[in-house]
Amino acid sequence: MKAELWSYFRLRPAFVLGALAVAGIAGFAQNSKAEIKYPIKLAVFEFELDDFSAGGPIAGESPAETARLKAVTLLAQSQLANSHIFEIVDVGRADDEMVKAHWLRNCNGCDATIARKLGADMSLVGIFRKVSIMEQYLEIRIRDANTGELMKVAGTDYRGETDESWNRALTWLIQHRIVEPELAHLPGAGAR
Repeated sequence: MKAELWSYFRLRPAFVLGALAVAGIAGFAQNSKAEIKYPIKLAVFEFELDDFSAGGPIAGESPAETARLKAVTLLAQSQLANSHIFEIVDVGRADDEMVKAHWLRNCNGCDATIARKLGADMSLVGIFRKVSIMEQYLEIRIRDANTGELMKVAGTDYRGETDESWNRALTWLIQHRIVEPELAHLPGAGAR
């Protein structure tokens, strides 16, 4: 009985996150009341680690994880810029404490306000959630910088804690849950 109960509670957060990701698949153009002008100025903040693994919250981020987070942030910026849907806004001049502390995932959408001050139309916060070395989840949240409205939540789970697994998860998520759905809503998409 205890094993069944544990299994139920362990899988419940994954189910909720998965449902949110599916709900967020619709394109930005469908979600927004205002017409979107391309390219979208996007503030891509440094990806964050949310570590729920045994000892993770106590030990903190390892140097390897910090380096991996910086690398995937650069990869995300590159892939989004190469889509020609987005123009990446420099977030290096953001001086907010939440940015410096890598705590945007828990600031109730303050990333939108920070992005607006930087001249962006939207903000992107990426979170790598580590349940264990083998069980991990990547979530990307995109907000309208003017209204703070959550425009998209996209996520995927992946296995392993390597540069390759993180890069593959990120590349898949950007391509299939952000870029391709948005391309489908661009003017003239039906003619392709």
